[in-house]
Amino acid sequence: MKTAFAKRSLSTKLLFLTIIFVFVAEFVVLVPSIAKQRGDWFMIRFEEAYLASLALEGPREGAADEMLVRQLFSTANILGVTINSDDMRMLILAPEINPHGAPNMLRVDLTQENKMDLIANAWGTFFSRGDHLIQATGEPQFATDQTVDIIVSQKALRDDLYAYARNIFLLSLVISTLTAGLVYWSLNRMIVRPVKRLTENITAFDADPENALGILKPSGRKDEIGVAEESLAAMEKSVRDLLGERRRLAALGAGISKISHDLRNILASAQLMSDRLAKSDDPSVRKLSPRLISALDRAIALSRDTLTFGRMESQLLSKSPFSLHDLVDEVLDDTAAMGVTAINNAPENLSIAADRTQLYRALFNLVRNAVDAMMEIENAEGHTVSVDAHVENGAVAIAIADSGPGLPDHAKADLFEPFKGSQKPGGSGLGVAIAAEIARAHGGSLILDKSDATGATFCITLPGAAQ
Repeated sequence: MKTAFAKRSLSTKLLFLTIIFVFVAEFVVLVPSIAKQRGDWFMIRFEEAYLASLALEGPREGAADEMLVRQLFSTANILGVTINSDDMRMLILAPEINPHGAPNMLRVDLTQENKMDLIANAWGTFFSRGDHLIQATGEPQFATDQTVDIIVSQKALRDDLYAYARNIFLLSLVISTLTAGLVYWSLNRMIVRPVKRLTENITAFDADPENALGILKPSGRKDEIGVAEESLAAMEKSVRDLLGERRRLAALGAGISKISHDLRNILASAQLMSDRLAKSDDPSVRKLSPRLISALDRAIALSRDTLTFGRMESQLLSKSPFSLHDLVDEVLDDTAAMGVTAINNAPENLSIAADRTQLYRALFNLVRNAVDAMMEIENAEGHTVSVDAHVENGAVAIAIADSGPGLPDHAKADLFEPFKGSQKPGGSGLGVAIAAEIARAHGGSLILDKSDATGATFCITLPGAAQ
């Protein structure tokens, strides 16, 4: 049943739940109403019995006919009446009881019942069986220091409660139907239909996110649904723009990769020819050759970095455990420069699980940038670049620090943006961006931990890679 209900539409659920809740509310109202109806039923008979007894006690010439009074008692289902005062007890009407089949007598004192007793006794009568007699004691409204005992039929009271409950049920049915219909119509118009419209738009947009016609047009509502429509429309427009930009960049990246690949081959050939020019007998040619070779080296590095930047995909990583200290040694050896001291502070017993080739590239780019920054100083003697590593919260933190001049403030904003973060002539701006992409591909991060006049420190964190 739960599964069948879950499969129903939101509108059907709303209508079904509205009817149930209205019936529950009516039932909550019915519980004390039955008790009140029982009390009113007894009170009417207390009043009738007391007034009839006054008529019987009056002067004979003005007294009511006894047979008429008995008929009135019978019409009110009163079988016996007794008037009680402080000093006397007067029997007004004795019940006619068959001595051979006298029913059980139930006693009820309405002057002593509290609210819970009223409810419990009322529903006890409602679910009773048989036709016992009830001797009820109460205080009529017009009696002074007197109480009235009446004997009534339990079946008569039960029939009255049945009729009252039936009327309440029919009224509740009408009210619940009307209320459920109005609530359903209102909520369906204000909530269900707009939500259905949002759902249909999301489904259509998911099928074709680049279709401009699929973007939701807000209805202009100022409530929560209106806010949701505005937010969804803005998100869909942003997603559409991003997808279009991604598609264009993907096509552009594919073209650049092909161009860079061919250009690198051409530059490699040009580099070989520049080596021959360096051996020329012409002094002017030999003088220009170093500049040409330097320019070709930068062009080749740019082509290489451009090609490698597009390959930072986590699914292509080949992770395996290796010694971080040995890897750092290789990086420092490959980036060594005259006058710059390289220090490997990585623990020799620290093993890390990562893609060794990719991590080498990340460290190489960062260390090479640090060395290049210090080489630009007029006197690079005594400057250092160091690599430290330690385990922190189950992750490896690798710090690359130098004693160079640090980064200028304007360079920090675009530091991790490809083709934007270079601060040296001829730089591609890809070194730090590639290192950051490699860290992200491993599930880690790269941050600029410090940059001032005493040097710069980059920190790579690779979570869950320490042993």
